[in-house]
Amino acid sequence: MNRHARLIKLGLDTNAIHAAKLINDYSVSHAHQVFDQVSHKDTPLWTALISAYSRSEPPHCSQAIRLFSLMTREQGPDARPNHFTFTSVARAIASAPEHLYIGKTLHGYVVKAGVMLRSVVVGTALMDMYAKCGDVECAHKLFDEMHSRNLVTWNAMMAGFVQNGMEKIGLDLFVRMKCLENYFPDECTISTALSGCANIQDLIFGLQIHGYAIVSGFDLNCLNSIAHMYFCCHQVNQAEKVFSGVEGDVVSKMIKIRGYVYNQRYSEVLKHFCLDKNPSEIFYRDYTIILPILTACTKLSLLRVGKQVHGIFITLFSSCFRFKFSEDDEVILGSAFIDMYSKCSVIDDAQKVFDHWMPEQCVSHWNALISGYIYNDLVEDARRLFDNMPEKNVVSWTSMMTGYAQNGRPQEVLKLLDKIYSDEEGFKVEGNCLTFVVGLEAISYLSEIEKGKQVHAKIIRRLMSADTHNVVVGTALVDMYSKSGNMKYAQTVFDMMVEKNTIAWTSIITGYSAHGFGLHALKLFQQMMEIGRKPNEVTFIAVLTACSRGGLVEEGLHYFELMKTKYSLMPREDHFTCLMDMLGRVGKLEEAWHLLKEIEDTELGERCSTGTILAALLGACQVHGNVEIGKTVAKKMLQKGKQVSTTHITLSNVYASAGMWNEAYEVRTSWKKYGDEYAEPGLSRICTHPELEAADAAVFTVGDSSGWDFSMGNWTDGKHFKAGDVLVFNYDPSQHNVVAVDLNGYNRCSASAKSRTYTSGKDKIMLSKGNHYFICSYPGHCDGGMKIAISPYTKAKKNKEHRYINHEDMNSVDV
Repeated sequence: MNRHARLIKLGLDTNAIHAAKLINDYSVSHAHQVFDQVSHKDTPLWTALISAYSRSEPPHCSQAIRLFSLMTREQGPDARPNHFTFTSVARAIASAPEHLYIGKTLHGYVVKAGVMLRSVVVGTALMDMYAKCGDVECAHKLFDEMHSRNLVTWNAMMAGFVQNGMEKIGLDLFVRMKCLENYFPDECTISTALSGCANIQDLIFGLQIHGYAIVSGFDLNCLNSIAHMYFCCHQVNQAEKVFSGVEGDVVSKMIKIRGYVYNQRYSEVLKHFCLDKNPSEIFYRDYTIILPILTACTKLSLLRVGKQVHGIFITLFSSCFRFKFSEDDEVILGSAFIDMYSKCSVIDDAQKVFDHWMPEQCVSHWNALISGYIYNDLVEDARRLFDNMPEKNVVSWTSMMTGYAQNGRPQEVLKLLDKIYSDEEGFKVEGNCLTFVVGLEAISYLSEIEKGKQVHAKIIRRLMSADTHNVVVGTALVDMYSKSGNMKYAQTVFDMMVEKNTIAWTSIITGYSAHGFGLHALKLFQQMMEIGRKPNEVTFIAVLTACSRGGLVEEGLHYFELMKTKYSLMPREDHFTCLMDMLGRVGKLEEAWHLLKEIEDTELGERCSTGTILAALLGACQVHGNVEIGKTVAKKMLQKGKQVSTTHITLSNVYASAGMWNEAYEVRTSWKKYGDEYAEPGLSRICTHPELEAADAAVFTVGDSSGWDFSMGNWTDGKHFKAGDVLVFNYDPSQHNVVAVDLNGYNRCSASAKSRTYTSGKDKIMLSKGNHYFICSYPGHCDGGMKIAISPYTKAKKNKEHRYINHEDMNSVDV
């Protein structure tokens, strides 16, 4: 400022040489004013202002490009771009990748001017421009065409590969530079190579580079890069040793915090943060460090610490520290605070953050709050929020679908999936892989293979090769087809998958095991081990289940030992339950009893909570009529208070199978006194009409002597059906499986064209116990019509319920 005043007094402020020096002392706005005051602009003056803009924030980079364009159009003999000008413009374009097309024009201009052959600096700047704009191919081609390179050129090309996800090629270039081209790496080279090792978690190469850094004396200058590499390779102890005995700077503190969060050492994060003498300087340096700290608070449910972090954020950035947030930062920080309060089960505070977030809520904030309500089991509140959203994206739809799926409401999931591709709201949202995975999960729950095929077809049309190249989608399809009973389709999808992880193998093995194809399941398990894929605990549950249902005791015991010895997996309660069931099915009750005693003597015996091991052995005692062991096992279960009703029923059956009717009666009497006699009945389900809900079905229990009331759904007056009533079914083949009801001459059917009586071979069906009877109609043709079809059986066990909802083909209802 003083120098500028002195130049004004001397009348030299409009001199191009002095103005170029003043530009470096001012911000770009004042620098541009100095530039405009000079009437005769030369190359150094143009270059000084272009360089000032290129070093500024990205919005000013476009101004640097505009100035270069003016310079080339208005150039005189004293204002021709030089290599410094080209370098500054290339830097500005690298900061604004959307202007890459101008960068290619600049490249052509440089080649035409003959500068490329004379200046390695310009060539390096252009190569760096291509790399930072994501065009690594052009950068590499330019690198190969350069006649001369320096260390900066090699570093820039390495950084281009590493920053664009081509770390292995970047590390190969490091080896070529050092071993073949005989360049000596500097700390920048080492830091770039360490970043590449960190990104791909190549610990061996990282150790070698660390060793070279120690030998060459660069280790103290590269401490942060070395520690970051160890954190990314999950070597937390090594990373801590790197920092031990060294006074870390702010960057080191941030690397520690992010490294601990990356390795799920959340308590270490908060310990390190709370013990810091000046934690506010971390926020001043990089306010995004709040995100890993909030993650630690969320994972540990430390609401109080989370509120303190929130308070620091408000104090620093709302009052004493004027900081300009980018739009992305506002979105991420707001979502993080909403998520933290939600996961700490303080949904009201999350709502307050949402309501008062600056300057307004965006769709990501809505999505975070919806996920928070779902996390706290407030699905209806989440749905109200979802319906009130001014704008929805695919995350919004997927979050809401996930909430319904997690709360056992698959029909709602499929409704939303259908609505995504409808025009009801005037717009369409394209589902992603996760959207379809949630939909497939709902279909798996319902076992509706026809809907599963429709979703599979939609995936093929909408997501290119997702069913074969996306392991998550492929696994979901395998699981859906398996649970729907079509192992042929499941195997076909599995065979077409390009990548198969452990979960995919487990899914197909579980499918075959559940459907009784034990040998085929074991064959697949052998293939899995042969290709080197490591099974997990769930895989061995499927394998042991296959052995149990197939009576393969020796194989089951072999795989049980293999799990412990070869794969170092500790058996859980599920594994011992499978083992107990396997021994019980073949009648080896003594071996099963000894196994139970061994389990009780271990730590697992104390951790067992569900009583499934005891239940498996008790069920085997019922099958084989072993009263002594059954009575002892039942006593253990009742002492633990596990499965009280099931224990009484099974023990009663054990006595009954042995002809001990008095004892069986006493157990039943005890059950009525201490157990839950009115447990939820069993449920059978068939395919439902897509417009109908499971809630529209009437619930009937075999043995119910009361009449059946069908006054539900869209019936206007309601009718009470009793045994002895006669039903006549009228069928209209011109419509979509239209079946109407005529009760004792009371005709409600409005579809008259080509109608005929259709009752699966009978003209009339009298309602009475022991007979199958069906009631079904298509909505819109029978005043809304019935939505149910019922089929109780006299031989069914008590408390067994059979529910059928509007099956499309009446011939297949008779199950």
